[in-house]
Order: sequence, then C-alpha cells, then structure tokens
Amino acid sequence: MDKLIAIYPSPYSLEDFIRAFNPDNGQFILLLIVSGLTFLFGFLEYIYSFLLVRKDKSAPFPPWMHTFYLAHDSMGIFVFFSASKEVGGFWFFDAAALSLVVWNLFEVYNLYKCVTTERQDLWGHLYEEPVTLANALIKIVGQILIFIGIVHVLRIFMHDSAMYQWFLFTNVVMAIVPGLYWEKRKSRKGTSLPLAIVILLGTVITFQPWSMWALVSNYFSMGENPWLIFLGAVCIGSAVRNIIVLKKLPK
Repeated sequence: MDKLIAIYPSPYSLEDFIRAFNPDNGQFILLLIVSGLTFLFGFLEYIYSFLLVRKDKSAPFPPWMHTFYLAHDSMGIFVFFSASKEVGGFWFFDAAALSLVVWNLFEVYNLYKCVTTERQDLWGHLYEEPVTLANALIKIVGQILIFIGIVHVLRIFMHDSAMYQWFLFTNVVMAIVPGLYWEKRKSRKGTSLPLAIVILLGTVITFQPWSMWALVSNYFSMGENPWLIFLGAVCIGSAVRNIIVLKKLPK
C-alpha cells in the first residue's frame, strides 16, 4: 500500500499543512473558517444530490461525475491516512480522510440509484430492450476502473503529494458540468435552485484570494500562479450560468 500510495515529490510539502493548520499560525482561525466552508459546501452539493434523486428519481449530476468522485475520493482516503502516517499523525490529515469516507458513501448511494432507478433514463438510448441491472453495472464499473487509472497516474505525473491539486480540480468539475447536464436534459427534474446557489458559493470560496489552498501554500496563490485568476473567473462564470440555465428550464 505504501508503494501504491506513495508521497511523491511535490511543489508543496506535507510540512506546509502542519504549519498552516497549527494554532500558532497567525492565520489559523481564518484557515479553519475557510476550510470549514469549503468542506461544508462540498457536503451540501452531494446531500442535495441524493435528496433530489430520492425525490425526483433523477440526480443533478451525470453518472460519470459520481464515478470520477468515487475514484478520486477513495484514493484520497488512503493518501491522507498515508500522509498522517508519514508525519507521525496529524489531525487535519485524519479528519480529511474521514470526511472522504463520508463522501464515498454519498457517491456509492448515488451510483446505487443510477443502476436501480435512473438506468433507463441514463442509458435507454443505447439499447433496443430495457436496460438491465447488468447493463448498468457494466457501465458504472467500467467508468470507475477508468477513473481510478486516470487519477492515480496523473497524480504521479503532477507530483501531487496530498492530492491538493486534484481537489481543486474536483471543484472545477462541479462548477462547470452540472449546468451543461441540466441544459441537455431540458428540464428542472432532479435539480433545484438552492443546489445551484450552493455550487456558486462553493466555487467562490474555492477561488477567492484567501482560499483553503492559498492559505496552505503559496504555490496555490494567485500571485504565484496568475492562471488561477483566469480559471476562477471561468468557473465562477459557469456557476452563475448554471443558475441562469436552471431558471430558463420548464419546471
């Protein structure tokens, strides 16, 4: 397991987390607040997802988002526990790993609803006969295997020791994709305005200058990486567009 989930050379270090999430850090309270909000919005996005799929029998996110997040977050569990072991134990790494366990449960539930409730709507156009449970499981398992390979290999290529770069990217996906998915479905079924607002708030908290990332390492600051300004503007614009798209769709 240590070989599979190694701490690769990285542009930021595990010591950055220990310094940043230490009460002696002058920005510790600010970082706690920003981190708490970042995790809160992430949880709310997925809580809305499983509530909506129960209510409308249709989820606000496409299946590949669930499979991508499951592959990513399951890897993150081992990465953060491995990071904690590497430094002799640290509360933030342990808390992040446990948070990802909860996210994995949310993702598994959404995938369960994909194959039991949504499968005909999601993949009916691919089959002449009704979509079977086996058909749906093959789709889901295949996607999970693909994303496990992609996330693991790119993490090595990116030298992303604690997956912090990857976690930023997951919020990029959340900002951009749902609105495109709702627009394609041409209905508000499986969506809600509060969810769209939560996605916007989560995107803003990700890309504001004192983000959870920037407060841990200058590597993620907009001064060091001005492309984050461009990406943040695109993502916030996309999150605003999600709301506009949703309001134009028939109820």
